[in-house]
Amino acid sequence: MKSATLDYDALVIERVLEHIAVEENVPHCHPLGQFVLVKRGVLHGHTPDQHWLMKPGMAVWIPPDTMHWGQAYNRVDLTVLYIAPALCHSFTSHLKLFDASFLISALCERLADRSMPLSEKRRNSMLQMLFEEIEEKPDSNLTLPLPQDARLKKVTDSLIADPTQRLGLAEWGKRVGATERTLARLFRKETGLRYTEWCNRLLLAVAWQGLANGASNDRLSLMLGFSSGDSFGHWFRRVANTCPGKVRKQLQSHFLYKSDK
Repeated sequence: MKSATLDYDALVIERVLEHIAVEENVPHCHPLGQFVLVKRGVLHGHTPDQHWLMKPGMAVWIPPDTMHWGQAYNRVDLTVLYIAPALCHSFTSHLKLFDASFLISALCERLADRSMPLSEKRRNSMLQMLFEEIEEKPDSNLTLPLPQDARLKKVTDSLIADPTQRLGLAEWGKRVGATERTLARLFRKETGLRYTEWCNRLLLAVAWQGLANGASNDRLSLMLGFSSGDSFGHWFRRVANTCPGKVRKQLQSHFLYKSDK
């Protein structure tokens, strides 16, 4: 993010990214808190200890001085709030990814509307309501926690590089010098997830990006290591609670909520 001067306690801007700028795609941090709402497209975010995926209708709160970077492989439309440090002291101090409510989306749209200026009192009231709504939202399951243990990191790094691998923990253990039981324990301790849960989150992130790019079920089955397009479709419906065709059409054709009038 380029430096910005805040006229208020929060700077609200609309951004359309055809791709992520170079300075956003390398690890960086800044003294301002940052709230990002995705209206169209798919955005990948990263910190040293987790990856996350944002689809339309999702938002992330990034506290001040948090090292982060992003990746976008197609057009992404965003509403971004940069929050002054003084306001962030009373706000959640950890990165939070969540599904935005209709109220959050509406508040962001109104705060970003420069054609109808808000009084300082009303603006502050709306910001406070926005912060309270963000605090109440449950965390999304589209975050991918990253481990610190060197043995487990070899496993997760390898899977991220090649999601088609279908090895059990016993086989991974032979490769990294640990027992199956040790790796299972480390997955729960360092990521909060079982091995299969972690793998499903990784595959889901890759699947969402493929669907945003219009990839067919057959193509996605090759990318993710499934035996067929039907097999991928059954898996996606089970873990995402929706069908690939609906998501593909949704991502490519329109916003999930009306932001253009």
